[in-house]
Amino acid sequence: MTSLAAAHVSNPISPAPERRSPRTVILVNPDSFRMSGANRLARITRFVDGRGITLYRAHGPDEIATALGRAELDARDRLIVIGGDGTLQATVTCLADQAENGSAPILCMLGGGRTNFTARDLGSHARLFRSLEQLIDSPDSWTVEQRRVLQLGSATHGTLYGFFVAGALVDEIIRDCHEYRRKKKGWLRSGHPATLWRVAQLALLGLSGRRSFHQPKLRIEADGLGALDGHVRLVLLSSLEHAGGIDPYADRGTGALRLTVIGADARRFWRRLPALVRGRFHPDQNPASGYLSGRTRRLRLQGLPSICLDGQEFSLDPDETLTVQAGPAFRFLRP
Repeated sequence: MTSLAAAHVSNPISPAPERRSPRTVILVNPDSFRMSGANRLARITRFVDGRGITLYRAHGPDEIATALGRAELDARDRLIVIGGDGTLQATVTCLADQAENGSAPILCMLGGGRTNFTARDLGSHARLFRSLEQLIDSPDSWTVEQRRVLQLGSATHGTLYGFFVAGALVDEIIRDCHEYRRKKKGWLRSGHPATLWRVAQLALLGLSGRRSFHQPKLRIEADGLGALDGHVRLVLLSSLEHAGGIDPYADRGTGALRLTVIGADARRFWRRLPALVRGRFHPDQNPASGYLSGRTRRLRLQGLPSICLDGQEFSLDPDETLTVQAGPAFRFLRP
């Protein structure tokens, strides 16, 4: 097993040798929620030992860049990523140039984090060890599917890549949950139910008027869908399909970028919220009534002070224009 010290690599991806057999590389984030206990990492290490598989431990974006630079992967190879949503986000950021020219390895995401929106859609969140065994011993039982990432253009951060963007209310809730889990120890703060428990607390605080949530004023234009201008409750952007019942996007428009933006004065918001979470939008829920939802190829947004990209927090200048479009396509192995 290779353990890496944090280091920045300006060009982490090197050309692969022209002639060699396909390889399997595993990238594990030991700090991710499901990897941080129960000797899971040691069990994975024992399983791959002697199988000709290279395993890298990487604790953050710089170490991920270093690991991928050393691995020198190309389109013939498989990269198994075990970690949270942020681990995959950092991985596709490093591999974006290779994806553009078709030389990126096939990816497989095995959820090692707490919620793992990406693993639930693009890989496997359940039965981590069983899934790993299948990938190594019976890879043909998994299918290859191509998906695009989101590509964000920001004056503050340059180009960012990922799968799920949360703004306004959802961004505030995610940040609050992060802070809640950092403050104190205890099962309800650090265990599996911590996020749901805190979200329930915030809902009660909001309904009782003891907690108010920021509603930023923004201007958003989505190609082919329309525009919203004013204060908003929430902003959701994704290239995921969100299988499993929660799919809060209208079935309208075209493009790999999915979005839902709901204005602060949107009509009948609370009454219709349960249906919206499942993607059931009424025809009258359109920009004129405070709802902008569906598929698009590109959007421009101004006014957000911050976002969460795959659970990673980013601060923005509200005066800058954030552009979001479908980015490069990656191949994913899915069960």
